[in-house]
Amino acid sequence: MRLTFFGLGCVLAVAVALASAPTVTAQQPAAPSSLAIAGANNFSQYCVACHGTDAKGTGPLAKNLNPKPADLTGLTARNGGTYPRDMVFQVIDGRKKVKGHGGGDMPQWGETFLASSGASDDEAVKRRIDSLVDYLATVQGK
Repeated sequence: MRLTFFGLGCVLAVAVALASAPTVTAQQPAAPSSLAIAGANNFSQYCVACHGTDAKGTGPLAKNLNPKPADLTGLTARNGGTYPRDMVFQVIDGRKKVKGHGGGDMPQWGETFLASSGASDDEAVKRRIDSLVDYLATVQGK
């Protein structure tokens, strides 16, 4: 009998906890993924000099570049409201040219990251670029 009351008490406690837990709605912004957080660090290290801390192409080197660095906060708007994840990945990677994107001033980060890994670690390069792509998704429309 005592075990039954204990079991009912546990079930009741779990039910109360679940009922009082906050729910996430579509109106609440999602927390950045750990990949996006790593991407923010990578962006600070590799991209801010040209694209600026605001990702709008306002970095300290931007005035010396032709063409000017892109405003990376408008990628979704310029793509009809859909974040162009694959195209962003390819432009950052740079090893496969994307018509009308990238150029002589845009480093081929895929080769740079591969060389800095000290090995032929394409998976590590992919993760690093994915982190940048995820971070850039968080700055759209800002």
